[in-house]
Amino acid sequence: MKKLLKILLGLAVVAAIALTVFWFARPADVSFEAVRASVPNSEYSRFADIDGVRLHYQERGVGTPLVLLHGFTSSTYSWKEVFAPLSKSFRVIAVDLKGFGFSGKPDGDYTRRAQAVLVGHLLDHLKIEKAWLGGNSMGGEVALNLAFQNPQRVAGLILIDGAGVDVKGSGSLAPGYLLVPVVGRVLTALALTRDKLVREGLEKSFYDDAKVTAERVAYYHRPLKTRDGQLAALRARTQSGQFPVEPELSKINAPTLIIWVRTIS
Repeated sequence: MKKLLKILLGLAVVAAIALTVFWFARPADVSFEAVRASVPNSEYSRFADIDGVRLHYQERGVGTPLVLLHGFTSSTYSWKEVFAPLSKSFRVIAVDLKGFGFSGKPDGDYTRRAQAVLVGHLLDHLKIEKAWLGGNSMGGEVALNLAFQNPQRVAGLILIDGAGVDVKGSGSLAPGYLLVPVVGRVLTALALTRDKLVREGLEKSFYDDAKVTAERVAYYHRPLKTRDGQLAALRARTQSGQFPVEPELSKINAPTLIIWVRTIS
């Protein structure tokens, strides 16, 4: 029995060392400058230090401000096809939320409420008093939170499959084991060495599989292969249920367009 315990202990030590090497062998984050040439609309990229977080955003156009907020594990890339057309009529600001895209990924509060506070302070930085907010999935819930926090700053809402409301058949595309302490982090890190999870998530998100190109998969997969990118996604996922917005929806008076895409099988 003692010999068996020694063998098991030895295997555990080896596994711990191997996992540590595996974890730290990967880059901490993606460098914007290193990949600038492949970033859509990179000529409009800006960075601002907001509450100690380096936020990346893209700004183009003049007129009524329109702030675009992406979904979970996404970035300004989500808006790449509409960024230029919208900028012909609006001052468009597409934001990488804290922990995603090229924004900073520190430890701390990743609740939708905290993200909304950062977006509000980014508006202060840009000297925008009032704006339309367009949010997809998680970004929709962030937009709702900002409407609760500062209703006077929200001219209107455009919610595209917005999170924060209970809709039958909807739910997170993130794997359930992500929420398992320690083990979930290891399994996710191992799974994300390949792009299978990302591809499957995109195929569930797009009605037309032709939109799930190798280039799109690679772009979404890239930050999730980094240490900080994975940890930020984990924090955002585990904190997502805090501060529910559905009970507060009746308080919103801003004009709201709800776009809900449902796949019919």
